[in-house]
Amino acid sequence: MPIQKRFKKPPVISTSALTPIVGPRLLTPKSAAAYLSMSIDVVRDMIQHRRIPYVQNGRRYLIDRLDLDRYIEKAKVGDAA
Repeated sequence: MPIQKRFKKPPVISTSALTPIVGPRLLTPKSAAAYLSMSIDVVRDMIQHRRIPYVQNGRRYLIDRLDLDRYIEKAKVGDAA
């Protein structure tokens, strides 16, 4: 039996999932809105109702990009099997 048939092909991994995003880790609500493709009012509402974690720096609210990624993962509907 040829070796190719004895072993399964390795899974294909998307390079976009491995490519790091260059830029600041903490985002302003305006930048977070652009990152999520939402309006800034929706992001402000999410901050006000504590649906996403934030860092308060004086009067400024900053959102960690990793928290936005976790929010996206939780908000996904369905299972890509």
